[in-house]
Amino acid sequence: MIDFISGKVADINENVVVLENNGIGYEIMVSLTTLVGLTVGQTVSIFVYLQVREDGYSLFGFANKDEKRMFLRLISVSGVGPKVALSVLSGVGLRELAMAILNNDTATLTRVKGLGKKTAERIILELKEKISPTEAIGAPSKSTETTAVSSEGEEAIAVLTSLGLTVADATQRVKKCIEEGYVTAESILSHALKG
Repeated sequence: MIDFISGKVADINENVVVLENNGIGYEIMVSLTTLVGLTVGQTVSIFVYLQVREDGYSLFGFANKDEKRMFLRLISVSGVGPKVALSVLSGVGLRELAMAILNNDTATLTRVKGLGKKTAERIILELKEKISPTEAIGAPSKSTETTAVSSEGEEAIAVLTSLGLTVADATQRVKKCIEEGYVTAESILSHALKG
């Protein structure tokens, strides 16, 4: 199977990234966490999961192996498909998700758009034994720090897109604000609106 694809980011559109590799543009669905870290023209490696269905193939991409590992756990839960799993990863940081599962915290999971209480309870029930406490309370790595900021960034992107900006433009502005040190949704939004 395909573990990752390396190439240049050719396009960003909503939750889809087009990654060019040897003259082929791979359309990859990604979480907002991954999307915030990408810019058009950047050369990156994206870890991928290939979904094969009778009506076609779909690629799902991740910024790091931890995010991919959690995605694979989520889709192992009955009733959770790849798109729902991406929504969960977009709405909840990896450490926060691990903590919610370990603490039977359905409220955190149901904050994710489109995720009901029964599905949240099923995720907790089926994944509780598969999550180690170190995933929830371990020392933050660079990737988990990025994930923690992304929920604030996600909120800012949602507001910017509701004001008429494209997802790509909103994402670029938010990424720039995060790089400049703004971490709360309010400060990111305030500076992103300035241009």
